[in-house]
Amino acid sequence: MAAAFACSLAVAPLGAESHLLVVTGVGGEQMYTERFHSWAVRVVEAALKAGLSKDRVVYLGEDPELDPERIRARSTGENLLAEIEALGERSSAGDDVWILLFGHGSGSAGPPRFNLPGRDLVAEQYAAALEPLSDRRLVFINASSASGGFLAPLAKEGRVVITATKSGAQGNESLFGGYLAEALDGAAGDQNKDGRTSALEAFEFAQREVERYYRQAGQIRTEHALLEDDGDGEGIGSSEPGDGRLASLMLLGEEPLPGARTEETRQLAERRVEIERRIDELRLQRESLDEEVYLSELQDLMVELALVDRELQASGKTGDPENERSEGPDGSSDG
Repeated sequence: MAAAFACSLAVAPLGAESHLLVVTGVGGEQMYTERFHSWAVRVVEAALKAGLSKDRVVYLGEDPELDPERIRARSTGENLLAEIEALGERSSAGDDVWILLFGHGSGSAGPPRFNLPGRDLVAEQYAAALEPLSDRRLVFINASSASGGFLAPLAKEGRVVITATKSGAQGNESLFGGYLAEALDGAAGDQNKDGRTSALEAFEFAQREVERYYRQAGQIRTEHALLEDDGDGEGIGSSEPGDGRLASLMLLGEEPLPGARTEETRQLAERRVEIERRIDELRLQRESLDEEVYLSELQDLMVELALVDRELQASGKTGDPENERSEGPDGSSDG
């Protein structure tokens, strides 16, 4: 029953809508306040460009005066909980809901928390607040330092949870959020070149760029992001097998970016969606099929999907990504 429920949420129903809530916490210093704001704006603009209407995009910020046109209210714990409740009221079962947190966090001493103006909220409070959204397809991303402690409390079938670190002990400044925003705002993270960036693609892009940043800077890497989307509470890194199926289907927005698809990639993307639909339908039938038949059909579909992905990647190649950048998430060069 649980597996069938998870698979049913993997396929968005016709007419499903997308909703976005972006939150910036306490910067502590002007540099961080402005940095987190720039990341939030990048994601907000990406969502609008991808087809979300303004009434379905909410930005709560540390300082509303910083950008009165975009920031709806101050990101206090009370306002955040109220906005999550409002999300439940204006969304419907099967809708896609994205929640992104940019800021600082803590978790090495006491419950994991995200630093907000005034009273912080701990991971368990977010989990309780999100419970009414259990029939939505939810992406919850905590891109703050020391965010790893949010993974297990928020893990649930039909939900993608991404944290910038693997534990609350990784409390240094996190760069993951900047690269994640970059991936969502444009074609940089669109690995299969279908004109849209999935949660999985954004996660993997940000992971690669964080690793590249520390390698080129000659520094020890102090953050290791995790993704969890099968409800077992055990997150993975980008190079590990396991989670990622639901995250690969979660797309921020409802339309491809303008001009992002050629006719060839459009047709390939449509084939990919159809194959994924058939895989989801097959998984729903697993209990009623002979195991050998199920595995054989699944293998055939996965091979077909891999071939389409290869064609999509070949159609969008622009060069060797290893030599294309040496910048931090704010565009600063590390030479």
